[in-house]
Amino acid sequence: MTTGDGAELAGTDAHGFQVPRLLRAAEVLCADGRVLRGRVFLPASAEAHPGAMRAEEWMNDPASFVPFLPDGEGRPVILNKHQMTVVTVAASADRDEALEQAGVPVRRVRVECGSLSLEGEVLVDMPANHSRTLDLLNRPGAFLNVREGDRHHLVCKSRITRVSEPAADAPRPRP
Repeated sequence: MTTGDGAELAGTDAHGFQVPRLLRAAEVLCADGRVLRGRVFLPASAEAHPGAMRAEEWMNDPASFVPFLPDGEGRPVILNKHQMTVVTVAASADRDEALEQAGVPVRRVRVECGSLSLEGEVLVDMPANHSRTLDLLNRPGAFLNVREGDRHHLVCKSRITRVSEPAADAPRPRP
C-alpha cells in the first residue's frame, strides 16, 4: 500500500497490532564499510508535530536497534544504530515545514568520518549564544543532519573525526 506522497505503508500482521509505519528509501554506510540499500520504517505519525516522524527524529530516538528492509529481500533485518556511520535519505523523508517557514539560519560544513568526507548545510536551530558548529555537535542526539540538496545525511556523531567550515561562512537565513 502507498500513501499520497509515494511512501509505502507497512500495516499490521497476524501477530497483533503494530504502529503504522512508512517505508522510506535509505542507504546505510556501516562502521565496517558495508553499504546497505533498502528501506527504513518511519512511524506514520509523530508525537511532537502533525504528520510522519522525520528521519532525523527517528535516528535521534534513544532506541539502539531499528528495523531495515534491504533491497531484494522479503524480510526486514535489525540494525544497531551505533554501528551506522551515515544514513542517507531523501530530503522529503526528513522535511520539517516548521523550521523551513521560520527561516532558520544554516551553516555550511564539511564532516569527516575517517576517509569519508561529506559537505552540506546544518540548520542552526539554537539560541544565538549556542549557535556555533561546536554547539550543534555537543547537543543531545546521536546523529547530525548534513543537508545536501535533495539528500540528507544523518551522520553518527561518535564516528565523526573532524568538522570544518569555510572561513567566510556565517549563519544565513534559509531561503
